[in-house]
Amino acid sequence: MKVINKIFLIVLITVFSVDMSLAQDNKRSKLSYSKDFLETLSEYQKDLISKERKYLQKQREAIRLTFTNIQKEIIEDTSITRGEKKKLIIESFNEKQLDLIKRYETRIDTIRNKFYLTLNENQKTLLKKRRKKSKKND
Repeated sequence: MKVINKIFLIVLITVFSVDMSLAQDNKRSKLSYSKDFLETLSEYQKDLISKERKYLQKQREAIRLTFTNIQKEIIEDTSITRGEKKKLIIESFNEKQLDLIKRYETRIDTIRNKFYLTLNENQKTLLKKRRKKSKKND
C-alpha cells in the first residue's frame, strides 16, 4: 500500500511540474500584438516590425559587449532585484555606451514612425483596443 501511495505521489508531482512548466512557456511565447491586428498587416509593415526587432537585438548585443567588469558584477549579483539592477546599470553607463544607445534609438524610432504612418484607421483601433486591455490588467 505504501508503494502505491509513493508511486501515485511521484506521478502527481510529475504531472503538476510538467503542466506548470508548459504554462510558463506559453506565457513567454505570447505575441505582443493581437492576432486580429497581425492579420491586417501588409508585407511592408511586417518587414518594419522585423527590422525593429533586429535593431533592438543588435542594440542589446552591442551594449552587452561594452559592459565593464563592474557592470557585469551588478548583473550577476543575485541580492538585488531586476529593477535595481537596471537602474544601477543605466547610472553606470559611460559616454561611449550612451552614444551607442542614442544611435540605435534614433534608428529604431525612425522605423517606428514609418510603421505608425503606414497604419490605417482599422489597425489603429485594433492597437488601441489591445492597449486598453493591457492597461486594465496592470
